[in-house]
Amino acid sequence: MGACVEYEEQASLHAAGALEGEEATRFLSHLESCAACQAEVASTQELLGRVALPPQTPVEVRAQEGLGARTLAAWRREQTRRWMGRRALGSLAAVAAVVALMLGPSALERFRAPRTTAPDTVRTVGAREDVDAETLAAFEAWAGLEPLDDDGSEYSSSSDDELPWDGEDDAMDGDFDLGEAL
Repeated sequence: MGACVEYEEQASLHAAGALEGEEATRFLSHLESCAACQAEVASTQELLGRVALPPQTPVEVRAQEGLGARTLAAWRREQTRRWMGRRALGSLAAVAAVVALMLGPSALERFRAPRTTAPDTVRTVGAREDVDAETLAAFEAWAGLEPLDDDGSEYSSSSDDELPWDGEDDAMDGDFDLGEAL
């Protein structure tokens, strides 16, 4: 059996402690004479008592006292930090622009100027001054080659008659010996 239909909402509000004013006095006068509404209020109060939070500890009370002020202060610190970062980035960009304007014309002239190299810095492909004779002989022995000529190639002529193969593609036939090194 539930509360009276016209007082169902007031019974729930009274059980929660939210019923005030003239409406509360009218419901209390009805509650004295209605057993169904009394049972509904008691049932609702029991249910609300089960789901109610326990009372706050002193530590929780102290933590909540200054929560709004601490949150606002943290937000302001974060905004100030962001503003300072943006200001520093803007200053860095301004300095970079000034440096680019000052050094830009001279840098462009360097790129436009023809590049010349000193004759002593030009190296030829066949130059082997940095390799001593002993190292070169060891390399030739390892590679199984005949000693190299002065111009850096094994064959001094570019004629096809002096090449070690007959002009046909011996490497494709499988007769070509790759040597021990490979």
